[in-house]
Amino acid sequence: MEAKETVQAYYQAVTEGRFEDVPKYKSPDATYWISGENSWPMGGWRTPEDMNNTFAMLRERFPQGLKITIHSIISEGDNVVVYLNNHAQRVDGRIYDNEIVVLMKVKDGVIVEEREFLDTIHVNELFCGEMGKV
Repeated sequence: MEAKETVQAYYQAVTEGRFEDVPKYKSPDATYWISGENSWPMGGWRTPEDMNNTFAMLRERFPQGLKITIHSIISEGDNVVVYLNNHAQRVDGRIYDNEIVVLMKVKDGVIVEEREFLDTIHVNELFCGEMGKV
């Protein structure tokens, strides 16, 4: 599978809520970094356990799922740049809508590195902030 196809399959699994399939597309020792290191709970380097906790939070706070719209993918060898939009409705009705750029490295058909750049304030409010009344 080409690097671009691996990335597309990975995002398809997340969009469909098939989080158990994510390991098919990611190396067990893959690194993951989110912008805003040391300025909010999810910023910085993330462990696979951290990411599993994020997926659990998605299921809990956004039970209708996360819609990922890929605007573009640029692939050169093992390097992939993805420009996408994440959209979801939280259980209290608030909307999560974020434009994101992810730099990825794919080796031997699996993702080995991700660096995600997004609106950290918006994500912090909806993922880490208090929930409103339903």
